[in-house]
Amino acid sequence: RPEFALSGGKNMNRNKAFTVLLAMLFSTLIFADETQDRTLRLKIGNPKLKNKTLEIEPGKIFSAKSGQVVSFGEMIKEMKDSRFIYVGETHDCLPMHDIQFKIAEALYQQNHKLAIGLEMFDVEWQTPLNKWSLGLLYQEEFLDDSQWYVNWNFNFKYYEKIFTLAKENKVPMYALNAPRKIIRKIRILGWDSLTDEEKKYVPKPGLSNKDHIQLMQTIFEDMEMPEAMKGHGDIMYKAIYRAQSAWDEVMAANTLRAAIS
Repeated sequence: RPEFALSGGKNMNRNKAFTVLLAMLFSTLIFADETQDRTLRLKIGNPKLKNKTLEIEPGKIFSAKSGQVVSFGEMIKEMKDSRFIYVGETHDCLPMHDIQFKIAEALYQQNHKLAIGLEMFDVEWQTPLNKWSLGLLYQEEFLDDSQWYVNWNFNFKYYEKIFTLAKENKVPMYALNAPRKIIRKIRILGWDSLTDEEKKYVPKPGLSNKDHIQLMQTIFEDMEMPEAMKGHGDIMYKAIYRAQSAWDEVMAANTLRAAIS
């Protein structure tokens, strides 16, 4: 799943500030083999683009806007007016994290009004992130205070350069997720089962977008899991879809809050 979101400072110029979302949800699609990954050929999204494809080559950057190969610098310039930028990853793929770092570094050099949003943390862990960005914690202190290896079971080295960039330049970092117990409750019982206090964490997820349903259904069907787990079919899919939609809603809402804070 995803981990990061970035936004400008409190008195930011809204025309120039942007938020970077280094999100990783289903991000293995980024480097997936198109002969195996059916999601790459789904006719969903912008109606004007549904029947168009873009043939890409390893090691090259393609602009979805122009369909042409662009340099890294040209890509960063294309991003300069964007408030939100999504960069995918496979969690244990170091080259992907290197790309994330290079993008975050280049965006910061282009405009210091940058913030980083993190999906691996729920909002209850905002305090250690604040302390880290302000330079108040050593790395080991941060890992302990944030319970990194409880909240996120991937080696910190994958993300170290991004966190160092934030600390050295006092780039704010924001927790984007909701507490897991709330997402679990939505998965099992639905959003309406939440208490009024719990609902403050998660906007009511929309469950009727046909394109999103098709995408998630395709991913679910292709997921590697024991057939016994898929045995309940529609019931299990609906539970997973409720949870995934809640994740999407809460991270979008918290990214927006970070951008305007």
